[in-house]
Amino acid sequence: MNVTVWGGRGSRPVPLSPKAIRSKIATVVQRIRPSDIESPESRERFLSSLPQWLFGTVGGNTACVQVDLDERNTLVFDAGSGIIEFGLRQRGRRPMPREYHIFFTHFHYDHVQGLPFFVPMYDPRVTLNFYSPLPNVREILAQQMRHPYFPVQMEEKVADQFRFHHLTESEIELFGARVRWRELNHPGRAFGYRIDHRGASFGYVTDVELKSEDFERTPDNSAFFEDLDAMILDTQYTLGEAIDKYSWGHSSFSLGVEFASAWRARRLLLFHHEPLYDDKKLDHNVSSAQWYARRIGDEHLQVDLAWEGRTIAVERSDR
Repeated sequence: MNVTVWGGRGSRPVPLSPKAIRSKIATVVQRIRPSDIESPESRERFLSSLPQWLFGTVGGNTACVQVDLDERNTLVFDAGSGIIEFGLRQRGRRPMPREYHIFFTHFHYDHVQGLPFFVPMYDPRVTLNFYSPLPNVREILAQQMRHPYFPVQMEEKVADQFRFHHLTESEIELFGARVRWRELNHPGRAFGYRIDHRGASFGYVTDVELKSEDFERTPDNSAFFEDLDAMILDTQYTLGEAIDKYSWGHSSFSLGVEFASAWRARRLLLFHHEPLYDDKKLDHNVSSAQWYARRIGDEHLQVDLAWEGRTIAVERSDR
């Protein structure tokens, strides 16, 4: 499996401002020494020495994750503003996909706001499949594509192109992949997903305020959380913020590390980034999370940020 993050922000989109770009440039300029610009080789060495947060950006789009099971079959999780760029990239694929499978964790704005701008849905040759454990997914999605909020009404297209799937069982099989879901601790109800395919496993566990029950080694918990090769996890806050914002429905990166380690995950991607955090702050958080993983004695857990536009290979790797 390959997993691509098209949006990892929480709550709302965060455009990269001119002030933020100027600040990055100023910081780079302050680091330059005369020897760094003597030759093309020295310039390349200097650029490669810059920290990742200076040389790029974590991104500002809200939740959307692409899971490629193989070269032909793709699943999509959530339709935040990140799905807009994902949709635009589809025009370059050959052959062009004629069917999409989109799973929703829940329907807060940051998980659905990109759907009306998802270009493939306006191609009459394309079929869109929507999945949710909630029974009224059709009515919920139609709410934001209705006058006076949007010029195109979803009801105009439902009969021909859209298929709505109510997930009544605990799992389904799609393109040879086993897709499981379970409810998470989040206001208004939210759900996480686990995908197992060809021996590899991936968990999409966003918008969750972890609680002690999630660490208990019950059969249900073990079946869903244990031995994931990679897990995207809601780690919006620092520990202090998580305490101050108790019951808001999100977790701290330190608790996220403990959770991933407890369930023997091999890779943890910090996700649902706080919209008030800039790239430097997020870089600091992931460094702290990596230190904390070592501090609690887990030398095997790989901790990274979910960077927009980055693809990771999810492969089975025994610990």
